[in-house]
Amino acid sequence: MAEADDYLAAVEAVYAASLDATLWPQALALIARSVGGNAATLEVLDKSILRHREYHSFGVPPVEQIAYLDHYAPLNPRLPFVFRQEAGEIACDNQILTEKEMDRSPFYAELLSSIDFRYFLSATLKNTGQESTSVVVHRSPKQGHVDRAGILRLERLVSHVKGAFDVAQRLKGVGEARHSLEHALDWLANGVVLIGAGGGMLYANVAFQAIARADDGIWSRKGAIEFRTPEARRRFDAALAAVRRPRDGDPETAGADFPAPRPSGAPAYLVSVRPLPASHRDRRLGSAAAIVFVRDPLSHNAATIHMLREVFGLTDAEASVAQALQAGVPPGDYARARAVSLNTVYTHLRKIKEKTDCSRMAELIRKLNDLQVPLRID
Repeated sequence: MAEADDYLAAVEAVYAASLDATLWPQALALIARSVGGNAATLEVLDKSILRHREYHSFGVPPVEQIAYLDHYAPLNPRLPFVFRQEAGEIACDNQILTEKEMDRSPFYAELLSSIDFRYFLSATLKNTGQESTSVVVHRSPKQGHVDRAGILRLERLVSHVKGAFDVAQRLKGVGEARHSLEHALDWLANGVVLIGAGGGMLYANVAFQAIARADDGIWSRKGAIEFRTPEARRRFDAALAAVRRPRDGDPETAGADFPAPRPSGAPAYLVSVRPLPASHRDRRLGSAAAIVFVRDPLSHNAATIHMLREVFGLTDAEASVAQALQAGVPPGDYARARAVSLNTVYTHLRKIKEKTDCSRMAELIRKLNDLQVPLRID
């Protein structure tokens, strides 16, 4: 289970780094540990001039890092091979060079030897005519070439690193263009609404628009969010009031989480209201004062389904039940909403417990919740 824990920690870290570039070193450290290396780098190279457009690292000493960026990158004999790879492909030294060729290369003999590096394992995240993006795990001479298990672990991580870095690249310009963040929010499975100081909607992502069109407990009217039940309306208004006047002037005391019942009888929407710090309002989100997340417990989140299948070997049906458990949906509600028998749901639960090595429901839910990656704006 230690390998699984390392893998899950690395997955969570790369998605956190997609929202905060300062966290890439931490994510790379966990990637290196999961794969079996002592350092890792994330590199975006301009192929025409062999210079970095972006570079993040863990375990590379600052002096040698400068030397690599300023002098040794163009001498890297791995690059011609990596530049020909498609996204998702893996590369390592024994595909490219012999030991004697490594000894004759200044990149190996001078730079790498000075920091006790020699071998590598890389995954190409993106390759265009202009640039190449890859994540590279570095190993010492004593560690030797990476084994098959390490290659398989990096292959499993590639899609997560690629997805996280794609998000990071798209969010990179949000300080200059508010719409960049709005477009990024459109990718989320949860409904997201930006609320102005007066309580009106400034922006609603695609998922929230679909929720509003369904008119099943939540909708929009005259530029505002409406709720079917008075209690949900009251709690939403109270949350917005707290955002405007946080207790003791502390924004951390503002906001709220509450259910929004649905007339259809489906599990209630889960609504979260959070304040946006002034720095974000000015720099990234215009005049938005709050952000609202609306989650449908039964929504099909493809990324979560994929992760559950990959980590535990679940089928699509089992992963869908597991995702519902993560969202707090009782088995009976799930069975009614999906028009399947309760016996079918319990059969899936039994198989999920077997595949996750859990004997009790509380243990299973705790393990499933450990997979969840929180989205923070702070």
